Amino acid sequence: MNSLEKKFKLIDASFKIIEIEGWNNFSLKKLAESQKIAHKEIINIFKSKNQILKEFSKMIDHKVENNFDIRDLENTSIKDNLFELIMLRLEYMQQYRKTLKIIIEVFKTNPLIAKSVTTNILDSLDFYLELTNAYEDSIFDIFKKKLIFVIYGYIFTVWLDDDSNELSKTMSELDRLLTFSEKLALNFKNYTPF
Repeated sequence: MNSLEKKFKLIDASFKIIEIEGWNNFSLKKLAESQKIAHKEIINIFKSKNQILKEFSKMIDHKVENNFDIRDLENTSIKDNLFELIMLRLEYMQQYRKTLKIIIEVFKTNPLIAKSVTTNILDSLDFYLELTNAYEDSIFDIFKKKLIFVIYGYIFTVWLDDDSNELSKTMSELDRLLTFSEKLALNFKNYTPF
């Protein structure tokens, strides 16, 4: 098992503990005990339990990057490509949904954790915009980044409670919002003097 696989295994184990005991009762020491490894070894990988949330986001990005062919993005629209990437991200988070609901509740009382995770998500979405060639080296690129973050934030809340078959509710809402943003972008470009 390489270092990345080991880190992913520990993240998975952490989320299982959090699902049962909650975020406030979770600790790196409990993680070490559950995996029968030294506490010091855990600290060498995760400096704090908050870092596990950052690494979780990176783990999901890693899975997304390694499970799609960039050539598939070449002959479809930016909107369709963003749809595929965001749904793929949600698909890889599906098994962690119960734990994420618990963690989201913590965000309400701990804005520092929320800020840290938000930064990672912004980086992920920025990467998706790059992959789909959504950027045009214009002032509008900043607007695109903010808009996709708002869309993702809303879709994430829909997804958390989506019990429909094959996440049809989430897919429908995401398609609706991306279609709206596509029209908004076109109108913005048509009516700006730069």
